[in-house]
Amino acid sequence: MHRIPSGRPSGSGRTAAAATAFLLVSAAGVSLWTAALPAHADPLVPAVPSTSAAPLAKSPAVRAAAPDLDKGTAYLVAPAQLTDGHYYEPFGGGFADFGLTIDGAYALAATRKNDAAFTKIVDFLDQRKTDGTERTVNDWTGIGTSYVSGGAIGKEALLAEVAGRDPRAFGGQDLIAALDKAVCAEASTADTSCAAPGAYTYAPSVFSQSLGVMAQLRADDTANAAAPVAYLKKLQNANGSWPSLIPSTGDSDVDSTAMAVMALALLPDDESASAAVAKGVAWIAKQQKADGGFPGAAGDSTNSAGLAVQGLGLDADTYKAEIAKARAFLAGQQNEDGGFNVAADGQQGSDVRASTQALGGSTGISFGTLSLTPGTSPSPSAPGSPSPKPSPTASTTRKPSPTASDPAATPTISTVPDTPAPSDTSTAPAPAVPTTDTPAPAGGGGELAATGTDAGTQTLLAAAFLLTGAATVTAARRPRVRPARHR
Repeated sequence: MHRIPSGRPSGSGRTAAAATAFLLVSAAGVSLWTAALPAHADPLVPAVPSTSAAPLAKSPAVRAAAPDLDKGTAYLVAPAQLTDGHYYEPFGGGFADFGLTIDGAYALAATRKNDAAFTKIVDFLDQRKTDGTERTVNDWTGIGTSYVSGGAIGKEALLAEVAGRDPRAFGGQDLIAALDKAVCAEASTADTSCAAPGAYTYAPSVFSQSLGVMAQLRADDTANAAAPVAYLKKLQNANGSWPSLIPSTGDSDVDSTAMAVMALALLPDDESASAAVAKGVAWIAKQQKADGGFPGAAGDSTNSAGLAVQGLGLDADTYKAEIAKARAFLAGQQNEDGGFNVAADGQQGSDVRASTQALGGSTGISFGTLSLTPGTSPSPSAPGSPSPKPSPTASTTRKPSPTASDPAATPTISTVPDTPAPSDTSTAPAPAVPTTDTPAPAGGGGELAATGTDAGTQTLLAAAFLLTGAATVTAARRPRVRPARHR
């Protein structure tokens, strides 16, 4: 249970209290986490198997042709999952999981089954409402500091565009200008902020890179997106795939490839981009398993299958059979409560992070064209104006889910989370805890995941792991679906 205190200490006192509480809880209960951290996770959308005791998925014999969007949406917006327009980190303490919250909004935009819940999430971010530690989305992205995460900014800007809002005036910030500023002119040597010219700052995954490119192109910021686009093209492997992390480690990843082709598909008049997309989509199709699933950081991953459907959907006529088979696979991994398993060959039980990507991805709508503009959506608060702080909630019953950060899903929309880097206190107010999608590298998102544990979260996790021992951590952390990476 996640208890959100109504009267938390402020400043360094609040940070120390949160850290102490988390370390004590982690030392005693980290063994309850049942998933192993994948070798490569995606920063913007991590996913760790949940301990939820949801009913097992249907057997292949009674598998539906596609996931039930109504049931899936109901699961994502249930009070046990979604509270006051956002999802919480699994370890408690009132820390919002901003990357997962955006992943959930993407899924709701794709299903169109609960526009009110979608709008509430968007308003939570746009109006700079705070979580139980008084943090806003700006603390997560690191915007305005020298540690801004390009992947996290891209993920937030893309959501603004999906919602029909202005990414140049969202959350009191010009997110597109921030993305432009986050494009690296050269590789950094003193730190890991810049992987290469054209990469975004503190965005170590293809998932994160793709989210940034999509956000810039959808904002018609084509000139400033030229360098990031060129770098994304350069990362493609000879076999048509993209690696998970950047600089490239030479691996081939389904989640990252799906994100990259969705980004480059926004350049229909660019012959080299079109050729890269065709080659990437063909590679994705060849990775499909006999049961219709796709390999990911968590195994026969629902996260990867959802992203694969989106990638294949860019040429739906050619890959009609593969798409149908993948949707049937996802339907077979949907539980009676509407949520999805992390993987067919892993721990069974509904997982929030995996469910966002599996459900939204099953529609086949690319993140590059996803759009939902509810007619009843309230106007966002004017930039700079304060918004009411949400009332503290006594608790939520959301079960622990993977927290690798956005590495987008392996990327985790894949799993080295695409998390914002620690805030620079010399240029902006310090967040309640130090901050670090993409995976961010998933992705997405991109994690998407990929994506969305912040630097502070990672710092606390690291400390807890040291207390419990490396052996316990390895056994306890579960592979993220990035949505364990992604997004």
